[in-house]
Amino acid sequence: MSVLKKVKDEKPFLVAVYGSLRKGLGNHRVLGTDSELLGEIKTKPEFKLYDLGYYPGLKKDGDTSVTMEVYRVTPSTLMSVNRLEGYEEGREASFYDREVIPTEFGDAYTYIYVPRVNPENEVKTGDWKPYYESKFE
Repeated sequence: MSVLKKVKDEKPFLVAVYGSLRKGLGNHRVLGTDSELLGEIKTKPEFKLYDLGYYPGLKKDGDTSVTMEVYRVTPSTLMSVNRLEGYEEGREASFYDREVIPTEFGDAYTYIYVPRVNPENEVKTGDWKPYYESKFE
């Protein structure tokens, strides 16, 4: 069996996105046309979201509920998202680390920012999309 055939036959994954991958934002195209939006969620209040310029960084051990969109994606789309986030399985994370979070649609991958952040850049609402859009009004 070819590798391409094997990847096509693999089950889809769930990905929870909170920043530039959300619908209507700059990197949404990475999700391609074969991804299915299952819905929008608010996480438990256990994260903090930070403004890193044109995209956000998610940190654990916070007290904010973060708004995310959950997508069903193919294995090849997951690989594209991994590349965008600088994540490589088995390699020590230097930019984003991928972790599983529970959602009402099932367990989903999300990306946790690894480097230090400036606490003054916290997005207190936990919702990147309106925050980002208001930066350029």
